[in-house]
Amino acid sequence: MKSKLLKKTAGFLLTAALITTMTACGSKSETSGQDVEPSGTQEQPAEDTADNGEKVTITLWSQFSDPNSTDGNYVAFYNALESIKTDMPNVEVVHEGTESESYKVKLKTAMAGNELPDVFFNWGAGTMKPYVDAGLVLPMDDYMTEDVKAKILGGTLDNFTFDGKVYGYPYSVAVASLYINTELFEENNVKIPETYEEFLAAVDAFKAAGITPISLGEKDLWPGLMIYGIHAIRMAGAEDFNAALMGEGSYNTPELVEAAKLVQELAARGGFGESAMGTSEDDAVAAFKQGRAAMMFMGSWLNGDCEAEDAAVKGKISVIKFPVIEGGKGSEDEFHGGSGETFLVSSATEHPDEAAAVAQYICEKMSKDQYLAGSGMPAWEADMGDTSELNRLSQEIADLTKDATGYVYWLDSLTGGSAADTIMNEIANLIAGSSTPEEFCANLQALNE
Repeated sequence: MKSKLLKKTAGFLLTAALITTMTACGSKSETSGQDVEPSGTQEQPAEDTADNGEKVTITLWSQFSDPNSTDGNYVAFYNALESIKTDMPNVEVVHEGTESESYKVKLKTAMAGNELPDVFFNWGAGTMKPYVDAGLVLPMDDYMTEDVKAKILGGTLDNFTFDGKVYGYPYSVAVASLYINTELFEENNVKIPETYEEFLAAVDAFKAAGITPISLGEKDLWPGLMIYGIHAIRMAGAEDFNAALMGEGSYNTPELVEAAKLVQELAARGGFGESAMGTSEDDAVAAFKQGRAAMMFMGSWLNGDCEAEDAAVKGKISVIKFPVIEGGKGSEDEFHGGSGETFLVSSATEHPDEAAAVAQYICEKMSKDQYLAGSGMPAWEADMGDTSELNRLSQEIADLTKDATGYVYWLDSLTGGSAADTIMNEIANLIAGSSTPEEFCANLQALNE
């Protein structure tokens, strides 16, 4: 079938309803998706050549460190790098890819020394605000024509907009869901949870059977943000939790204390297995992919991994909404995720027009290709062609989110900087049992004071 995205202006909360087979950042996990060939047919950005006709070199940094990765976002990025050679022949892009956590350190060092490349990947929202405040990145408003604006889905620029100026283009809308191994549920006669009580019953049943209930790679810290994030959304509701994260509300509420308590109790009852604190995210994904864990709460970039040809769980995974929690203010139609990853342009670049054109090109091209690779919902209008072979989990997520009423973006990207580090470390302490829920919330509230 043919799929054509139509621009909506009511906000990206409704974007999942735009097409029947849309899909759902994050940090790197080796996933596998539908092969996507560079089309070479993308509309040329308005300004992509040097005035004198000579070839311009644009330096580019990203977290996409492995050109052989089957992660849909990696596939889409390297497709863009390849097709830009044809579509922008007067620009030579010199790319340096660095693994996600090392990339964050590299960026901080370059920022401190004012040695940023022409174009660089960033997670948006709070993570890009220091660059904006320091005047280190160019606003894209002068390059964003009405035609370009018309192709970008409503609401997807929010995490790149500061004081009315837009500093980055979106390329994806990612959503976190509860992934379940239906084969393990069936073999162990465990009910797929519809309530939080049934979720806990499933955890206990799999632990008793010697199967890791929920695969979690907390050694890398950021995965814990997601499991706490969804508990906070279910207990406090998206609006109140967003307010706390943005310093406009409080973490010291009964709902957020209870969310912390539930996460700690989940860890204590063996919900994450015996070694979550010493397990990397890559190893956690591998365990789930190999069928050694029953559940995983993760972003939609996991879709390709689950459907990879070498995955033992291919055809055995489904996605469901994280259950509501009795007494909580949140609903099952509030989700963790959103649009935030982008490519920024250094204000010190010697070629601002070409650098801005490269950033736009990559984001628009990736929007389509990462969607076709099954890694996220697109943020740009495009003719998607035949989507009949699209990753089935992506289609399931599109159905789950079609009635979404609220989103909370990834906690580290939303808050950024030292606040993000504090939140990650406090959640790790919570999961490890080295702080109480009350201490946890008090320490987070200190960020708002």
